[in-house]
Amino acid sequence: MFRMYAWTMSDQTYIFNPEHDLCLANGDENFIPPRSAMGFAKENTDLSERLMRPNKQRRQIIPWGWNHSLKKRLINEGVDPATLPSEEELQFIRTHSRREFALDVHSRLSCADSQVIGPDYRIVATSLSDIEAFISANGSAVLKSPLSGSGKGIRFVREGLSESDEGWCRKTIEKQGSVIVERRFEIIKECAMLFECHHEGIDFIGYSLFESRNGAYSRNIVASNEEIEDIIVGYISRDTLTGIRENLRSILANALVGHYEGFLGVDQMICQAASPVFIPVSEINLRMTMGLIARNQYDFHNNFVTSCWYLRDIGILSNPS
Repeated sequence: MFRMYAWTMSDQTYIFNPEHDLCLANGDENFIPPRSAMGFAKENTDLSERLMRPNKQRRQIIPWGWNHSLKKRLINEGVDPATLPSEEELQFIRTHSRREFALDVHSRLSCADSQVIGPDYRIVATSLSDIEAFISANGSAVLKSPLSGSGKGIRFVREGLSESDEGWCRKTIEKQGSVIVERRFEIIKECAMLFECHHEGIDFIGYSLFESRNGAYSRNIVASNEEIEDIIVGYISRDTLTGIRENLRSILANALVGHYEGFLGVDQMICQAASPVFIPVSEINLRMTMGLIARNQYDFHNNFVTSCWYLRDIGILSNPS
């Protein structure tokens, strides 16, 4: 048994379970995450408690992400199973958290801009021969398991597979059915489009700008949507970016509405090829993200400062600092 980090705001209970991706990848409701994942939850609960925004229209439990392991823990804590996602809903989340879903969404995007990379920079490989053929044609590559988290389940290879790489690929294919193989690019910027899915559709929340190291999240840049958009359009046109955003919103709505409610993030990359290129769908996370936390932090601070200046202007408050 391990501790859940939760708190209540208004009529909602928030659960900070950043080990969510590891639970999805494992798939066993009895899975116990490693201490490192639980340590991160403990260290960052106070931050998340201050920054997650409540939705006062619905009485519900709001976790970082839903998975079978969390559902079982909540039932063991006495939560009524009828108030929790069904097994079908949890399986939908797990299936659409696989990297194949990101590839499918990418393949449905319509964009004629030559600076936007199409979906064929990666494949879903179901055999070692598929993987070896892709590496032979493209050189260095990134190998990813369909489900993984916290930088795990990612390997970087050059020219060919080592004995260790082959063993990892066989094990991943046996357990998860495939390996995602991608061309390796030099990353210039990493960003994301943030959405919220509800029963009426999908709303665009804003942008995220972040950094990672060897595939593992490192930090977010806290900035306004306008500032982040201006950085991205330094590499592609604003019209192209807007078109991708609206196209994504439509594709995701068709795939998710009626099956999933909650936050999601679409990770994207600006990479160096012969010239800078934009990858519009790198990963799709059906959960809360650190980018959403950063977005809420900026918006909360900006609204707070604006309110303080207003109170100063009408004589209620001295200069805010």
